[in-house]
Amino acid sequence: MHYWIDGYNLLLRITKSYREMKQNEKKLLTALGRSIILLKYPATVVFDGREKDPPEALRRNLDSLAMIYTPHHQTADDYILQAIAESSNPSQEVVISSDLELLRKARQRGAGGQTVEEFLSRLSRKKQKKKALAAKEKVIQETSTEMKRLLKIFEERLEEEI
Repeated sequence: MHYWIDGYNLLLRITKSYREMKQNEKKLLTALGRSIILLKYPATVVFDGREKDPPEALRRNLDSLAMIYTPHHQTADDYILQAIAESSNPSQEVVISSDLELLRKARQRGAGGQTVEEFLSRLSRKKQKKKALAAKEKVIQETSTEMKRLLKIFEERLEEEI
């Protein structure tokens, strides 16, 4: 399974405005990278390139997250659809976007699709599940006072048996 995330679509759903998104872009992507680890699948966030970007796609990684900035002549949507078309197994590709047209086209090519809201909800459930498991597995460490008390009881019982 591989997740293709429509970058600006996701970030604009999380933030209230374009300005807020640009100010917090790296922080949001870092948090997303930490969360995506819970899914245990690779993920690529695709952003629309800008006019000043080079004619080839730029790729970089941020923790577990691959990020691609498309060539300035190609949209993120087109890049994602091309990646699905070139996939040897499109059913293992999942597109994350609230752009319903992109999701429709991805499904026509055999990929799965989720809206940003569905995806974030799934991540949230995974986080809660992980926290619940961690709470169950939490090791209880006795205080030094309690350890001394227990040791005294143990030693007294040991002496009684001797």
